[in-house]
Amino acid sequence: MQETEIYKGKREKQKQHLRELLLSEALILFSEKGLEKTTVADIVEKTGIARGTFYNYFPDMNTLFNALIIQLNQKVKEAIQLTRKESKNVYDYLYGIFKSYFDLIGTKEMIQFHVINQAQIRQSSYQSEIVKTIVKNLNRDLKSTLKINAFHEKHEFLLLSFMLVGAPPELFLATHTSKINFSSEQLATFLAKLFHKILME
Repeated sequence: MQETEIYKGKREKQKQHLRELLLSEALILFSEKGLEKTTVADIVEKTGIARGTFYNYFPDMNTLFNALIIQLNQKVKEAIQLTRKESKNVYDYLYGIFKSYFDLIGTKEMIQFHVINQAQIRQSSYQSEIVKTIVKNLNRDLKSTLKINAFHEKHEFLLLSFMLVGAPPELFLATHTSKINFSSEQLATFLAKLFHKILME
């Protein structure tokens, strides 16, 4: 019985390792070639696994791509939750959520991944349950915890939550596709000042 459990544990670790390998190598390929030009053959060659093994984990390339976006959005969600606990005021909260996002996607590889896969990232992100949860949590915070006075209607808080989620990626893409490089601090400060002014007037 104990040997069986040890075997199962090792097998689960190996499966998790292979999945992580597929995700990390896919990120490199998607950053170099884009989703549309990356094939299962590319992934298999890069990882050294059998084609059949790939299909044990992902039925197609879109599912693999979506798994990467889910992984990224989960990190964003966790960073926002941490920021919420540590923030003492509205500005700190806004700056914290924007900065954590820009830090996560500010590496050379992630910049290229976002620039080359813009349309697919938008589609995948806005359909994501994690992003819907982020919007829901922001909506809750804006209506209650942060005591925003500028808006009163329920739909206004919901729309504002979508704006807070949508603005950072669009600003990020606009600046990087224009070859204008700003630091995470500059981008986060700008958005925090902008939204803080809107919210607190």
